Amino acid sequence: MDKDKRPKNKYQKSIDLLNDAVGKEIATSLQYMYFHTHFEDSRYEYLSSIMRDSSIAEMRHIEEFADRILFLEGDVDMNPEFRTLQVTEPAEMLRLAIKLEQNTIIAYNEASRICSENGDAVSHKMFQDIIVDEERHLDTFRTELQNLTDYGKDYLALQSAAGSKHAAREMHRHAHGEQE
Repeated sequence: MDKDKRPKNKYQKSIDLLNDAVGKEIATSLQYMYFHTHFEDSRYEYLSSIMRDSSIAEMRHIEEFADRILFLEGDVDMNPEFRTLQVTEPAEMLRLAIKLEQNTIIAYNEASRICSENGDAVSHKMFQDIIVDEERHLDTFRTELQNLTDYGKDYLALQSAAGSKHAAREMHRHAHGEQE
């Protein structure tokens, strides 16, 4: 059947909102992975771990949204909403992460409302559930930025020392053939 002659999908608004979310999650996941690699390179072990875990959580959201789009008989648009920004200063990284989470929470609250108004209770609930994860990320990033503000370079130095200690342990294990 010709694409233009197919009956309109009654869930098209939800599909569009879910695809917008996919683009947002892809871009955010890539941004957090970028931050992870820079934090890891600086041996900021804890911040690196936070960003890695957050990136993976965003990837899980992509999968959830994509599964829902396919269930609604739509097609998934796997393109990032924005290009990864090359921010490498720790406080700026955290500020950007906070901004991304805040914007996502606002967008998903609106998407949840629209899905509900259009009779799509499952997508409505999916957005609400994912907002909970995004608020956890936001809280973590705010806390880390506050720690950085309160303790400055000392906070980063402690993370770097912890990362160096961990790396030294790993090198010792490998040099002596020890298992973990």
